[in-house]
Amino acid sequence: MRLIVATMLFLAGSAMAADAPVAQKTFAEVTAKLAAPAVLRGSFTQARKIALLQNPLLSSGHFILSDKGLYWRQDKPIPALMIADDKRLMQQVDDGPLQDIDTVKNPVVLSFSNSFLSIFRGSEAALRERFEVEFSGDAESWTIHLTPISYPMSEAIDSIILRGEEYIEMITVISRSSDETTIRFSDLTTEPDQLTDDELALYAR
Repeated sequence: MRLIVATMLFLAGSAMAADAPVAQKTFAEVTAKLAAPAVLRGSFTQARKIALLQNPLLSSGHFILSDKGLYWRQDKPIPALMIADDKRLMQQVDDGPLQDIDTVKNPVVLSFSNSFLSIFRGSEAALRERFEVEFSGDAESWTIHLTPISYPMSEAIDSIILRGEEYIEMITVISRSSDETTIRFSDLTTEPDQLTDDELALYAR
């Protein structure tokens, strides 16, 4: 009996060891695929579940991701805008002015913004620097579970779960307070493969 158990444990361990390089290779393939587009455009719907509220907070809008950064435009329920790159974060609410966010006073906001950019850009090195990464699935349908390992993200976020196929289709963010935000993406396109003049003007604010 002991021999049977030992043999089963050995085989299970061998299988896990064999699967690890495969998962790593597939994860690298997925991040390379995410990093490939020069420009990615699409729409989003967001549902935020807060423990003290009975119904989720819903919002929707559209976005552009390029080498200029992330342009994130919320259309409903209240117009809002966020423009972010690796060093700067700007925000506008309704008809108010577009304002720079003081990232020194709001390190969590900057950390989350940079992490969000890393996720969209498929930057494997940046993701592994900020998160413990668990990958499952294959290159055609996958899930990536990210657990923050560095301050200040680790103090605010419990985990981030990504699901996708060709591109990221859904992001779920679970906070330390158990609030949950789910973002679903649709109408994703990489054409045209360069920013238009109108899109360049959106970043040049």
